[in-house]
Amino acid sequence: MTQESQVVFDPGLLQPQFYMTAEPKSDAEVTLTLAELSTPEGAKVFLRAFAEVLEAPDLQAAVTYFCSWFSGVVVASLYFPAAASLRPDFSADNLSAQLLRTPQGHALNFVIGSRAAETAPQAEEARDEWTREALRRFYGETCRRLFENFAAVSGLAVGMIWAQLPGRLEYFAETWRTHPEISVMLSPAREQLERDYRLHKTLEPDVFGRKKNPFDLRLRYVEHPTDPAQQIQLRPSCCLYHTLPSGQYCYTCPKLNERERAELRAKARA
Repeated sequence: MTQESQVVFDPGLLQPQFYMTAEPKSDAEVTLTLAELSTPEGAKVFLRAFAEVLEAPDLQAAVTYFCSWFSGVVVASLYFPAAASLRPDFSADNLSAQLLRTPQGHALNFVIGSRAAETAPQAEEARDEWTREALRRFYGETCRRLFENFAAVSGLAVGMIWAQLPGRLEYFAETWRTHPEISVMLSPAREQLERDYRLHKTLEPDVFGRKKNPFDLRLRYVEHPTDPAQQIQLRPSCCLYHTLPSGQYCYTCPKLNERERAELRAKARA
């Protein structure tokens, strides 16, 4: 990163859907960097504490729920290069995860340490490669080490961990295309967002340590539970909510068969 291309980004760019702050929250029960979470010792500390909050029978639901919150950082990894023309430091040493208890149960917050960021090049081809490099670093280094360690510690298949992310990124894509307010706000960046979203799907599988890019998949849709005129996206992978004390299978869980989903739909419409 050259001195001329380096800036410090405004913390106001951290949108609520990123679950990120520039300053740590003082009431967190556990705070660890992603580098610490990428070690067996750090992962066990955080996931055990999270599993206790969730009342989960083991660490696996803590991993899937972690990924649900972490998908906000994944959205930020697309948003910043495309909509803000910035490449922040999303390395494991510069990001921390915080576990908080809330009246609703829990929340995770991700803290970015240094807000130094590199500005995008003007040329289209150079910008594509600049974005690819950012994504390779984020997924190939920060995410891959974290997820492979979570898999080793929890026994959850690493492919199931990666599969927690694509649905959220697709949901973000739908917001910039159709949301009545967000689509207007992001309309100047819509072309670049679409371009960078396609880049996600063309990253080499080796970046993720997988045989296939986890974002390069065809998402499935089913009838909306309450509005038959609408479709709703199926989750690419189970979130393990049904393993929690008050949990059940989600309507959009891929483990459900169509008979079971129809029964849930009938209950929702009754």
